[in-house]
Amino acid sequence: MEVGKILGIAYNVIPVKDLEKSAAWFVKHFGFNIRHQREDYLSLFRDNRPILDLIQSDNDSRAVIEIKQKKRWIITFFTNDIVSLHDYLKSEEVKVGDISDEGEYGKFFVLEDLDGNLFDVWQHHDCELVY
Repeated sequence: MEVGKILGIAYNVIPVKDLEKSAAWFVKHFGFNIRHQREDYLSLFRDNRPILDLIQSDNDSRAVIEIKQKKRWIITFFTNDIVSLHDYLKSEEVKVGDISDEGEYGKFFVLEDLDGNLFDVWQHHDCELVY
């Protein structure tokens, strides 16, 4: 009998203050679609692929970790065109950092959502995502 394998991460859960407002922000800026909406929880998909789950939070916890007194992201998004995405988000007044070119490791930038959750955005020629 063959044992099942972990094939990847299905989704990540992040806390938000206002579920509807945050969901609309992700739909607008990233083209996600909303699924499985409940009273205080919903799933965001890219086509038929789960990406994020948003959960209504009544406290200040965020999807952020701190290392050496510096806030860091815990979720990295993958993109096929980091420059155009970065330019678009800046034009929409989304809080984004500068693009960092790490050579063989790819290009990155950090963004912040409405609730202070941090995300890393990554582009790399060597990464193949199969769906």
